[in-house]
Amino acid sequence: MIYTFTTNDFWLMAQGAGITFVLTIVSGAIGTLIGFFVGWARTARSRIVFYLLGAYIDVIRSVPLIIQFVLFNSFMAIAGYPMNPFFSGIITLSIYISGYVAEVVKAGIESVPAVTRKAARGLGLTYLQDFLYIVVPIGMRTIFPAWTGLMLGLMKDTSLIAVLGATPPELLRASQIIINRIQEPLMILLGAGAFYFVMCYVITVAAGRYERSWQEKRKAA
Repeated sequence: MIYTFTTNDFWLMAQGAGITFVLTIVSGAIGTLIGFFVGWARTARSRIVFYLLGAYIDVIRSVPLIIQFVLFNSFMAIAGYPMNPFFSGIITLSIYISGYVAEVVKAGIESVPAVTRKAARGLGLTYLQDFLYIVVPIGMRTIFPAWTGLMLGLMKDTSLIAVLGATPPELLRASQIIINRIQEPLMILLGAGAFYFVMCYVITVAAGRYERSWQEKRKAA
């Protein structure tokens, strides 16, 4: 019996692309929030905090993501708190990307000239006011392009969640299901690549427009 690519297969891949997008948005948002505070804390004067959080980042960035998926899922099961593989994957992806975001945030904060911060403090701004009104706006210009690149990489890393058997299947897992049925790997993988390209292109264009509008507002100010 010969199996062919059907409309249902296309919708399965489209659904998988939607799951991939949701995974990227949710884990990216959580990871960015964690990474922001970790990166901010690393710019504090406490050397203990600096090295402890540095060790956290080193471990996350050194251990392959696929091993982190398996270890976290297994740890939760052994601890008596088995988790749905989908949510386990979101938590692992969030922690993983937070390590990279933290370093980008730290670099952005440190890119603000010390003389600018001293001038702000000299005008009577508190540490928090200086951080919110001076450091964040200036540092964001440095952080944003690198952060966009991290989110694009995160989108492709979501495919590794398939090792946990998470359902509903994301794009690559949905593609594997179809390949197993119709035995046309080249055509299906080309289709999956097209979905990834479209999603990444949309994010890249949106980020580019936001960055340009940002620069125009700054020039107009």
